[in-house]
Amino acid sequence: MIRFEPDTWRDALLRPLAMASPDGGVYVEIIAPDFRFLFIIVLALAWVLLMRGQRRASAAPVLLALTAVAFVPWLATSGNGRYFIPFLLIAGPLCIGLLQLMPASRSFRVALAMTMVAWQAFLVYEISPWRSWGHVVWSNGLPFEINVPKDIAAQPATYVTLSSISYSLIAPSFHPASRWVNISSQAGLADKSPDGLRVQALIAAPGALKAIFPTVPGGQEGERIGADLGSAIDNLLARQGLSIEREDQCRLLRSAGLAAMTSSRLGGARSDKSGLEGFWLCPLARHASDRVRQAPPIAPRVEQVFEKLELTCPRIFPPGEAVTLSIAGGALRGYPGSDFKLYVLDDGRVIYKYFRAINSVLIGDVDAILSPSFMMECNQIQGRSGLPWERGV
Repeated sequence: MIRFEPDTWRDALLRPLAMASPDGGVYVEIIAPDFRFLFIIVLALAWVLLMRGQRRASAAPVLLALTAVAFVPWLATSGNGRYFIPFLLIAGPLCIGLLQLMPASRSFRVALAMTMVAWQAFLVYEISPWRSWGHVVWSNGLPFEINVPKDIAAQPATYVTLSSISYSLIAPSFHPASRWVNISSQAGLADKSPDGLRVQALIAAPGALKAIFPTVPGGQEGERIGADLGSAIDNLLARQGLSIEREDQCRLLRSAGLAAMTSSRLGGARSDKSGLEGFWLCPLARHASDRVRQAPPIAPRVEQVFEKLELTCPRIFPPGEAVTLSIAGGALRGYPGSDFKLYVLDDGRVIYKYFRAINSVLIGDVDAILSPSFMMECNQIQGRSGLPWERGV
């Protein structure tokens, strides 16, 4: 996952400045401006300029050097704030330690320390991080409530989940010997990688096999799965050689946790027309359904375009990570490790879409990309590259 890794040396060197920006996706997903590292840089420069060779016993310079060095492996491996927590905790005391080295009066240092604390506290107040990440509040009881009938909870099974959010918090409500596998990011039976083979072995193992997936947004009108939804699920299952065994055996497990998620997205409001919300539980057959839509074959030139772009920009289009899917109007490869989707359209246009950008970006047409002279700026990505205020959407 390269979501927070800098694209250029400039981006890396200016990461402390970027972290002070009130933008999301800088070093965590949410908007969390942090001025402390900017304070550290200013205080360190002031210390170097004002001390003029004088030395004062303090651990602050050592801590400063350690923090500066720590930025290198952090930005090189992830740039994700959750993996930098020890140094995020150090930042505040380091500010005070550097301030103590200043050749100024005690009252001035106290006033400046209070100003820094007040400024960061003001940012937290203005851009509150509370309840900005979790899908639902957990106060007491089960972390994610779901009504699981006793006959289901009493029997172990292999449960196949389909959504990118795995809803793993519901697992304790089922038999403890059950096994779980999420296939949303799996390529399918053609995938012979170690992960792909493990998924296939888990699905092929003897025992009950069931799919579990959330109801459609807005809830379910009745307790029978619709034919359209069943067909759509079969299309998702087909790449693993699976299908719903019998739609009339699908059961709706109501979930207060899922209903709370919907309420949270609506700001606490609930529509009078809201349906039943929960999870569908359907027995699976270990073969694809006959009704699965037969996608037209992917043209060789389309595959060549994908392969050319993966060779040109392997960082944002990692080779071997995505499979080609036929969609209405063209073909698609999705790259979850870099948050990109790459499209080759039937009219010859080739575009990419970064998940934080509103609009897609035209790369060129098929002929231009397959030509020997084709080049692409892989470090100039709309919505991603540059400082937060330069990225555009």
